[in-house]
Amino acid sequence: MTTLRLPSGVDGTRTLTTDDARRWLRTRLFNSPANTVISLVLLAVLGWASWRFFSWLVLSANFDVVRANRRLLLVGRFPLGEEWRIWPVLYGFGVAVMWSWGAWGRVTRNALIAFAVFGILVLPIMAGASGTLQLAPAAVLAALAYFAARASSRSAGGRTRAQLVAGGLWFLLLPSSLVLLLIDGGVDPGLWGGVYLNVIVSSGAVIGALPFGILLALGRTSSFRALRVGSTVYIELMRGLPLPVMLTLAWLALRHFLPGWGGLENVDLVYRVTIAFALFTAAFIAEALRGGLNAIPRGQREAASALGLSGTQSLVLIVLPQAVRNSLPALAGEFIGLFMMSTMVAVVGLTDMLQAARATTEQPEFFGRQKEVLLFVGLVFWMTAFGLSRLSSQLERALSGAGSRRA
Repeated sequence: MTTLRLPSGVDGTRTLTTDDARRWLRTRLFNSPANTVISLVLLAVLGWASWRFFSWLVLSANFDVVRANRRLLLVGRFPLGEEWRIWPVLYGFGVAVMWSWGAWGRVTRNALIAFAVFGILVLPIMAGASGTLQLAPAAVLAALAYFAARASSRSAGGRTRAQLVAGGLWFLLLPSSLVLLLIDGGVDPGLWGGVYLNVIVSSGAVIGALPFGILLALGRTSSFRALRVGSTVYIELMRGLPLPVMLTLAWLALRHFLPGWGGLENVDLVYRVTIAFALFTAAFIAEALRGGLNAIPRGQREAASALGLSGTQSLVLIVLPQAVRNSLPALAGEFIGLFMMSTMVAVVGLTDMLQAARATTEQPEFFGRQKEVLLFVGLVFWMTAFGLSRLSSQLERALSGAGSRRA
């Protein structure tokens, strides 16, 4: 099959001409009678579906249901006047994301276009005029963080320091957000909701699941039979247990297994659900890491032993960094999937963004507007997943480059 090679311009960029486009179509889509028929059918179906969607979007869609309920979609039943607890977290999240992006890679043109479309089409509907003005400082801080991280990463030592700062920002983000939620009387976790609840539950679950998953992966690959069998039983049990069952157990039974000191047996449902998500996700993280551990050549451990490193030093300095790098695509998929699965908190009566969207369509003035609000919710989740995916891709490329340079 002929491949398309675009001619290079004076500045090294590749340009597309009409002949190139015609050649690509002829060699890729219309290179045989069968492929021509299939391509025409698929293009016709795609064109019809696109026409129906955009005609509905332009002529029939009414996003008043989103504008009227944006607070419910964003924070659920969070008390009025307490939003000051949320804005610093949002600013910190933007700074952490863009600093990490600058420390591990650079924003591509496609990602920039996607985020610009998100900001132009989604944020004004979601936040309104006043909310958009409040989000403006977050955008400015995020941009400054990105360019500061890029400037700091011009040298190898500066890049390492910028990456350490990125790790520190993520490590401090969730504890600081919980402090803001609990100080000065706090806000009842039962009132947390909307996409904010999705972020809190998924972030807390990731922080708990990652170290536990690492321990499970090490246990399953251990030479100690009892540790290996115990880890295997836990992983297979969790992988075979439906998530709604885990959430229901967290709702009804988890408090009976928590210690009685410090009032842990009366911990709020949001925290119990987060623990359930962490326990469930740790099994899948362990399996992803086990593949990364098995991919490391035995000679790596032997070389570490020859250099005089102990078993623990070899594990921490040699084995685990390579295993995480090998497993990064699978781990990123697990994290994205966890954010998507956080919508299942509705099983135990919590009001996340999807449940809030369903509630909006029960209002008499918005009967029959399910498509608009579900499209909006889907776009928010897709953009979040897209951002995490792009960030993980940048991290994967950076780690792969670092690994090849060390080799």
